[in-house]
Amino acid sequence: MTKHEKRAKLLKQMRAFSDAHPTMNDEQVAEYTALEKDYDSIDASIKREDNLAAHEKTLSSPTTAPMMSTAAASALSATDTDEYKAAFDSYLAGGDFNEFKAAMTVGVDADGGFLVPESYQKQVIMKLNTLGRTRSISNVLTTQSTVNIPVEGDAPTFTWIDEGAAYGETQSTLGQEQIKAWKLGGIIKVSEELLQDNMIDFDAYMAGQIAKGIDKAESPAFAVGDGVSKPKGFAFAANVGTSSTTAALDAVTSDELIDIYYDLKEEYRKTATWRMTDKTEKAIRKLKDGNGNYLYAPGLTAGENSTLLGRPIVIDNSMAELGTGNKFIVLGDFKNYQIADRGQMSIQRLNELYAVNGMVGFKVYKRVDAKPTLAEAFNAGQNA
Repeated sequence: MTKHEKRAKLLKQMRAFSDAHPTMNDEQVAEYTALEKDYDSIDASIKREDNLAAHEKTLSSPTTAPMMSTAAASALSATDTDEYKAAFDSYLAGGDFNEFKAAMTVGVDADGGFLVPESYQKQVIMKLNTLGRTRSISNVLTTQSTVNIPVEGDAPTFTWIDEGAAYGETQSTLGQEQIKAWKLGGIIKVSEELLQDNMIDFDAYMAGQIAKGIDKAESPAFAVGDGVSKPKGFAFAANVGTSSTTAALDAVTSDELIDIYYDLKEEYRKTATWRMTDKTEKAIRKLKDGNGNYLYAPGLTAGENSTLLGRPIVIDNSMAELGTGNKFIVLGDFKNYQIADRGQMSIQRLNELYAVNGMVGFKVYKRVDAKPTLAEAFNAGQNA
């Protein structure tokens, strides 16, 4: 029996005793006082534990507030109420705007659209993380702030120090790289018939369409983006190791793949993933070592990644194929590729723009950035 149960039982006994003896003699007073003493003892013990738990929770809480402006925090709380969510659903479905206009005013953004509720944005991000192959293996964070976030560019260097000796300076370049908040958006057209079909979960449908549209634009940027008004891709940024350039203009040998593998530092190799196109994978799949063994090992079960030299392969057809001067393959520890979903997503319903075709448009945008945070965690193989 827990302390809370014991306390409740004692209280019940005290009530029954008091009701049974409206007027108590000395013996009954002593009996009731004993019950009361037991109750007070357990009650004090429970309160002490509650206070300790409260103190422990305080100590384990962040000592600083999340990186979020006052305006962003206010917008988030205002758009995550039940009233706003209901109004937003009605807005998407084409309800009478006058009925929910007051509730929606707190979520108006600068472009005339409406900020989506946090729960809806999470639904889209979950679908994105499932769709996006780079997202599924990278370090992904979500923040309501759109302030630039400094990230680390090199691993710090620590050394052993004699007692009383000076500390050496590390080589960390925190602040030279920044996670920004690039704007990504488009228009989704939906037929009036689909909007009027009560059998369709329109919220889920729209979340899926938004995720597909975003993935189609962001996945190539995560691979080969140049960092100008878009994320910086892992292949674009990856350095080519000293032994990672092939002799041929449009091919690679088994020995050269081994060189590419070992040009990545050991601490990153053990958790690294190969990235290449489907066509490059086909060429590599035919390569054997000096003993006639294939370097490539296909996945044995459905959904299991194939491997090359013991590390998994994740296909990305946005990358370059085998060809003159191309970075055709990347090996990297993608825990050091940072994807950041920034701010709140916005949707604006366009009732008239496509009305002649029996369609309704939805203008959507979100903010996102991505880039490698540790250059040495990635190595590219390049054709001559």
